[in-house]
Amino acid sequence: MKLYQIVGNILRIDPASLSPESNAQNTPNWDSLNHIELIFAIESAYCVRFTMPEIASLRKLGDIEKLLEAKSPLFQDTEALRKSA
Repeated sequence: MKLYQIVGNILRIDPASLSPESNAQNTPNWDSLNHIELIFAIESAYCVRFTMPEIASLRKLGDIEKLLEAKSPLFQDTEALRKSA
């Protein structure tokens, strides 16, 4: 999944170790600075912009996935391809 690869690259961890429950408390290197980098990288990769209230609500990777599902056709297309493979 592209999202997990982005997160893994920024946090310098194996994307396979990530899950929808991954968050700053249970994931190495996920600090406030890297959280901001994650937001920028995700916005760029999926051609979306998050509002400040949306960003403030993102507590775990699953929250990011849900928001992307709602905001980005690119995310939906990527997920559809992954699930059909």
